[in-house]
Amino acid sequence: MMENTSDQINLTEMEADIIGEVMNISMGAAATAMSDILDRKVNITTPRLRIVKLGEFSYTHLEPVLGVLIKYVEGIGGINMLLLKVEDFKKILSHLLSIDVNEITEFDEISTSAIGEIMNQMMGSASSALASFLGIKISISPPEILDTTDSTEIQEKLSALGEDIILIGFDINIEGLVKSEFVSIMDPLLAREIIRMSLGEEQVTQRTAQILKTEESMTVPEPFSPQEIETAISAAPPAQPVFQTPPVPPIPPAPAVESMPRVPKPQVQATPYTYPQLAPDDAADSGPGDRNLELILSVPVQITVELGKTKRKIKEIAEFAPGNIIELDRQAGDQVDIMANGRLIARGDVVVVDDNYSVRITEIMRARDNIADSK
Repeated sequence: MMENTSDQINLTEMEADIIGEVMNISMGAAATAMSDILDRKVNITTPRLRIVKLGEFSYTHLEPVLGVLIKYVEGIGGINMLLLKVEDFKKILSHLLSIDVNEITEFDEISTSAIGEIMNQMMGSASSALASFLGIKISISPPEILDTTDSTEIQEKLSALGEDIILIGFDINIEGLVKSEFVSIMDPLLAREIIRMSLGEEQVTQRTAQILKTEESMTVPEPFSPQEIETAISAAPPAQPVFQTPPVPPIPPAPAVESMPRVPKPQVQATPYTYPQLAPDDAADSGPGDRNLELILSVPVQITVELGKTKRKIKEIAEFAPGNIIELDRQAGDQVDIMANGRLIARGDVVVVDDNYSVRITEIMRARDNIADSK
């Protein structure tokens, strides 16, 4: 049982577990929201809950800190305060604003606005998760950034909570950015309201009272004495004979049913298929194939001769000028390619006939060579 000397807070172990589970769910949703903002994996560990005296509360191990105050204005009432390290917020801002962390010496208006938006997204997701857990609608006010240069402001905010406060610690790990801790301070009245709504104490109390009232109205009869039991047995009517039901004769087995005569299936005769003999490839064919060949013999075909080729970058091509020499992939005297509609059909040597360049065919390409060259 978690309890202290103050009359304000007296949490049982089950009630402390409820608060821990609620904060675990809320901060899990807040971590998801921060992960979406930073595009980094964010992990917030299981909460560590304890109750401390307000006068004994200290956060020197976190200083310098930045305080964020959240007020619940609908569904439930109370406040929740977060204390985070200033150095952690600087690393987060440097990642969001793409600046060096050493350039952030103080929080200006832009930095404060960015921090407020981050906390608004985080605590908005946390309150939505809490609303789903409790089954009610919850609204919070915009997060208030506290001036932590003077600790008196935080002490004044916390003094309204009473003599004791609920302190919940978390470890936070932002992938490649932050590995630190922060503290959440919960209003005792807010904790009580969350516990009451989680357990449904009003409904439980009404049901318990109804059960107790019903039990009080019930009367239990007195037990019978031995004399009354003996008198009741002697006055009972004689027992009636019990008639036994005659056994049911066994059912004779049913006569065997004669099997129906089988109808013979008709026999199927299979005749082997005889494939026609194919004519040899060199056989003369005077059919429609020859007539179709005559139709395409007069189709013009573009014949080109490829002297050679090379590859150049766009930058080099842009620098071409008259007088430049482009080296090809063939040496002087090599055969040139003869192309028909872009397909290699032969090779030959370059000759000059009547002052015109011509090609003497030296090799006709076979079909398989043509396919290999096209690949």
